[in-house]
Amino acid sequence: MKVVIAGITGGIGKRLATYLHEKGNEIFSITRNKENAQLALPFCKEHFSWNENWERVFPEVDAIVNLSGTSIGRRWSKKYKQQIYSSRIDTTKAIVDKLNNYTEKPIVFFSTSAIGYFPNTSDEIINETASPGTSFISRVCVDWEKTAQNLQSPHRLIIGRFGIVLKKDDLALQRILMSYKFGFGVVIGSGLQWISWIHITDLLDLIYASLSDESFEGIYNFVAPNPVRFRDLISTIGKILNKPFILSIPDYLVKLLFGEQSEVLLSSQRIIPKRLLEEKKYKFKFETIEDALKEIIY
Repeated sequence: MKVVIAGITGGIGKRLATYLHEKGNEIFSITRNKENAQLALPFCKEHFSWNENWERVFPEVDAIVNLSGTSIGRRWSKKYKQQIYSSRIDTTKAIVDKLNNYTEKPIVFFSTSAIGYFPNTSDEIINETASPGTSFISRVCVDWEKTAQNLQSPHRLIIGRFGIVLKKDDLALQRILMSYKFGFGVVIGSGLQWISWIHITDLLDLIYASLSDESFEGIYNFVAPNPVRFRDLISTIGKILNKPFILSIPDYLVKLLFGEQSEVLLSSQRIIPKRLLEEKKYKFKFETIEDALKEIIY
């Protein structure tokens, strides 16, 4: 395939580009910084800025993957919240508008979303059919998906709601591992909140499968089948490192330290990939948190 990746210099984008390239696919990119992209990914056929005429490659392109989006992993000011929103919605709209103006042949569009779409559901197990939440991140995801769903025939749309992606350079995971250098793990809040996660290997496999397999269409939860409580995630890391001591930070202090961003840290979302399991019969390489963390930490 010939694939355009937007947001190619992010942690997932670099890995996806390399993964697809190693499978013999040809890669183009749309990026805010062409120089960085060229240095990091010199094997790409061509790099475009957003304001360039990148739609000129549509006649030879099979798929577009949009991974664009400002990180939510820092304190949210009013200005930064607008960046979180616009970096997702505006890029998605730009791609959809250009695809809708091109009808010569079908192109697959993989549009990212996130499990932040869902509300705080405590212990309830939820799948793709659950209603959205009302938090800021939920509203971002709702508008993100609605924008992608404006895509018209003959093109095919896949929306992947990503869980927490476990990979070696993940900032949140690195912060957790850093705390263990001082001899303890840190549990945020009660630790009873459910974390829905996916290992980077399964995520890349699933993106590739969804681009290649024409039966993939619509919305899928890109999460592993076994979500885990936050306390169990931390204790599993401690077990792997042989450092069992855990320190808890109470809810009120989390809210004080992180402000509105704490809604993401304290939210409980026990989400399963129902469509992937039942319709696609996908066999996850990393089904349990312990297997996933062992591969990343060692």
